[in-house]
Amino acid sequence: MPDTDLMSELGALALVSRLKRLSDALAQDVSRVYESVDVGFEPRWFPVFVYLYRQGPTSITELARGLGVSHPGINKTANELIEAKLAAPYRDRNDKRKRVLALTSIGREKYQKLEPMWLAVREAMQSAIDEGGGEFLQELGQLETSLHQKSFLERFKDQVRQNEQQLPQTAS
Repeated sequence: MPDTDLMSELGALALVSRLKRLSDALAQDVSRVYESVDVGFEPRWFPVFVYLYRQGPTSITELARGLGVSHPGINKTANELIEAKLAAPYRDRNDKRKRVLALTSIGREKYQKLEPMWLAVREAMQSAIDEGGGEFLQELGQLETSLHQKSFLERFKDQVRQNEQQLPQTAS
């Protein structure tokens, strides 16, 4: 990183960019971990893959809701997992319009192979978090809760209204 980091200087204004930068860097490193052990797995598949392993067959809508991500994002990941033969699509017995995703036997075997590696990934990640002060995940959870209770958009609109009220009124 350069001596002066503009995004760091911008503080909360650049939060989205800083989180994206951190996410991209970590995803690249985790991808290299997967490549180093030749497991044929992508970091972006992780949440859907683990959710399916733990919860069993799940509709795309329920995956999106359960992981708190967009439906189109889940569809893209689902299609990639299907193409990699780690998951298979099914139609819901009660509602044929619903697409249900389930891990294949290949997917379940892959999970068993990856699980010990994920323990090492977790420990390495926790080490970095601890070096940074150790409160990052707790604070991230608190930020997520705060934004769930009142969205950023609502907060922005409130701030604009407050700023307008604080401006001196000009005579017309």
